[in-house]
Amino acid sequence: MEKHKLVFVGFGSLGDVVPLLAVAVHMQADGHHVMFLANEYFKDFIEQRGVKFQPIGTIADQLAAKESEQSTGESKEGRAHRFDRIIGRSFEPAFRYLKGLVDAGIRPVVISHGNLSPAVFACEAFGLPTIMTYYSPSHIPHNDEDAIQFFAHQGKNAWFLRHIRIPFQKWMQRIHFDVKDEYNGYRIQCGLPPLPGLLRTVWNSITRKRIRIGVRIGKRIALLPGWFCEPIDKNLADVKFVGFPFLDSSTAALDGEIERFLASHPRPIVFTPGTAVEDVRDLCAQIVPICRKVGSPAIFVSKHGRAAFDAIPKVDDVQMLFVEHADFGSLLPKARCLIHHGGIGTVAQAIRAGIPQIVRPRMYDQPANGLRVMMFGLGGSLAPTHFNPNTVARALLHIENSPLHKERIPYYSNLVRQESGAENCAREIESFLQELGREQRAKTSEKLDGGHACSPTEGGGEALA
Repeated sequence: MEKHKLVFVGFGSLGDVVPLLAVAVHMQADGHHVMFLANEYFKDFIEQRGVKFQPIGTIADQLAAKESEQSTGESKEGRAHRFDRIIGRSFEPAFRYLKGLVDAGIRPVVISHGNLSPAVFACEAFGLPTIMTYYSPSHIPHNDEDAIQFFAHQGKNAWFLRHIRIPFQKWMQRIHFDVKDEYNGYRIQCGLPPLPGLLRTVWNSITRKRIRIGVRIGKRIALLPGWFCEPIDKNLADVKFVGFPFLDSSTAALDGEIERFLASHPRPIVFTPGTAVEDVRDLCAQIVPICRKVGSPAIFVSKHGRAAFDAIPKVDDVQMLFVEHADFGSLLPKARCLIHHGGIGTVAQAIRAGIPQIVRPRMYDQPANGLRVMMFGLGGSLAPTHFNPNTVARALLHIENSPLHKERIPYYSNLVRQESGAENCAREIESFLQELGREQRAKTSEKLDGGHACSPTEGGGEALA
């Protein structure tokens, strides 16, 4: 099979980079030429897996985008700040790198995630073949059922949601979104026209004038099992569900400090706020009271939480350990429960480990992910306003003694362990590459029949090594 130049583009926190990196490792093992674009912060992590790396952002920008009291995704200002640091400043270097490939006669296949990927401007400008991946049900475009289910769970009228609120919100998003001005500024910087304003959008709608702005996506892949996304909009037949991708083996060795702690204090509750979260004081304040109520030691895993953890008054009856990072594939099967923010990668790790999880969601897709954890009998979900030692202890003891949860947790754990999301995604990418090859050969043949030869890079989107 012909091998291709594949460019993976990741952005966000470590949890956003890992799924694509797992797929990139598979594609490189199959002989494809792989380059991974991400913030310089992830350079060592990516290169340790043997994948070539190209920075499209600075470490300072990545660190400035932490979830903190001053900058949080729960506010419009915080979202704008995080957009600028994590995505906005990456548009131009990603554009420049991909333009360099095109200028050299190479048309790579671009694989990224999310509709605001730093790669979309270059893909739009040069018509590059593009594969877009989605990490959670809430990320899948036009998946209205996800929003309907979530808001209906809160007591909202489902008919009103389906026919009034969501169509109106989608219309408003076409006109304006939080960072439209910033987004247009970066479009102009890369030589692309800005998105049309309100009057132009309305006029184009009235006259049915189609303005082609944006990247044409050749394939859509959800890095999720199909069952976790149910109920889902039935019009999304073009989305391929491949399962959760995991980077590290569940048999990897644990850090020696963690191993020694587990030897003396087995089955701890593992707490984590997410890799990019700095505002962890409220969660830290709950660790000792929760562990006292259920009689467990604790391991707190947090990249930016050392100071908050050190401020916890230490007690003799609750043994605690702080680590910046842990291999969840190895740690969680030895844990009693995982209490976390509701990021989809962390949800997947707990499911695979076959342990209860309690979600403390705050923003983004986390509340909807927490709802699905409850729906499928995988654990509980408590908003920060309801998250306290009493509610957490009741939830955990209920889950541990519930026949439903005792059946569901190992059942879904077995499903996830039997399915390789990274391998399945690689297979979908291979099918896309084969189709590209067939289309390019057909176009080349047509031009040759017409009396002139054609370069393999002309107009067809063929990816070359």
